[in-house]
Amino acid sequence: MTFPPPRALTAAEKTVGSRIAPAGGAAVRGSYDTVAESYAELVGQGMETEALWERGVLRVFAESLAPGAVVGDLGCGAGRVAGYVRGLGVRVVGVDLSPGMLRVAARDHRGVAFVAGDMTRLPIATGVLGGALAWYSTVHSSDEQVDSMAAEFARVLAPGGVLCVAFKVGPDGSEPASWLVHAYGHSVRLPVYRRPVDELSALLGRYGLTETARVVRQPEDREPTPQGFLLLRRAG
Repeated sequence: MTFPPPRALTAAEKTVGSRIAPAGGAAVRGSYDTVAESYAELVGQGMETEALWERGVLRVFAESLAPGAVVGDLGCGAGRVAGYVRGLGVRVVGVDLSPGMLRVAARDHRGVAFVAGDMTRLPIATGVLGGALAWYSTVHSSDEQVDSMAAEFARVLAPGGVLCVAFKVGPDGSEPASWLVHAYGHSVRLPVYRRPVDELSALLGRYGLTETARVVRQPEDREPTPQGFLLLRRAG
């Protein structure tokens, strides 16, 4: 099966690079390459089945942006969130480590540009994004890795830019709370981190990202843990 290439970047997006993802993160990249097609088939392209709070947080995020802002969906996976935010009238560039996920994203969300990259070394120029999303894209990463990501989030955001982070809430993020060994019909091996809201907010705050709002919702269906959402703004 062949996939269409991502659409050409607009003038506002041409500052975003398109280098190949670096060697780091091989386990995460390989696992998501493996599940990409099954993920898209089982989960679907849209956000209609997501909880009300998820869609509400994304709408608040979109309405918090400056006019004409370009948003980076960092760790975009198969592009569901990027496509939803694009449908809210926002220009979006998706970045992900997994070529398999990016192929699915480019196929299913033609209104979004997608590029390969590692969140600890984003292929994005400094200060060009009006907004950034890290939608559950830090859940497989250690504290040290998330610290590097936080520095990158702050670097690529313009002054006054808005960051939205979705994550799994837990009492201690220093070690994996569990390991994901089977997902979407495939064997994988991925650590799953659950972090205290205050701890993650403080980590991001060290890089000039100031919390403006937080939402914590209780588990639904088979979820084992509450879900957290932070909105932060980079200092002007």
